Amino acid sequence: MNDQAKPLAGDLNAYDRAPEGTRWPALLTHVDRQRQDRYHLATDVEGAGFGGLADASIFAQDVSRAIANAGLPNDGRILVGQRIFQTGRVGLGEILSIEAMVCADGASPRGRILNCNIAFRRADNTVPLRMATEHLLPYAEMTILAPERTSGATPHSDPTDAMEAVGGLHLTPEKVAAYADEVGNLIHSDPDFAHARGFRAPIAQGLMQLTALHGAAVNHVAPWEMDLAIRFLCPVFWDSELTLYADAQRRLYRCVDQGGKLTAEAHLHHLTTEDMEP
Repeated sequence: MNDQAKPLAGDLNAYDRAPEGTRWPALLTHVDRQRQDRYHLATDVEGAGFGGLADASIFAQDVSRAIANAGLPNDGRILVGQRIFQTGRVGLGEILSIEAMVCADGASPRGRILNCNIAFRRADNTVPLRMATEHLLPYAEMTILAPERTSGATPHSDPTDAMEAVGGLHLTPEKVAAYADEVGNLIHSDPDFAHARGFRAPIAQGLMQLTALHGAAVNHVAPWEMDLAIRFLCPVFWDSELTLYADAQRRLYRCVDQGGKLTAEAHLHHLTTEDMEP
């Protein structure tokens, strides 16, 4: 609950209606070919290797859909961390139920951290995907210049040291708007809204970096089992040019912008691409 003296920005105090333990109404979702191609096009991902299988990172967008379906605002909310646990492949067009629960709030000098656990359940009750998300709900009085740095390289280190370039992500206003279309968060599309919150321009969804890094990490092939965690460390604007890097073990992945700033860092804790279904 936001029981502090500082009000949250915009309509975000509505999250007081969702204390720890709140379960949002279930919502059905699926990723079909058209939806997957749209997200891959926006993030420069070569999606042919996924074949008839869904890219798990695209389901992360459904967390915002579930929040909106619960009657809570998306405008001004900022994603700072995401983790995906995959324990089975999901086919294109396969219907899953989104089941989300609010966890204990986190603290930040910039606002309140909304933590959620999400399950994506099949009709047979199995759960091939689970996610954990952290969103910053900024204080109204704060000028947000960047999500709080919580991990990653120190400010004086070179984030590309001992790393190999494995891809890129060239952003445009059109790509950012297309990726965020299902969410409706004005911070990704409205310059005036972004300026009022301290940004020089609309910022790209962190999930754009997630989809790009996920594609590089799994080599554009749908995994059978995966544990991927990502932190979003600095804002990425709708005209940014990002380079994707990986370490030699292909366990640590980074996004670095055109100015050499580390914007996101992902850890691939586990990956199995062999089909283990009976």
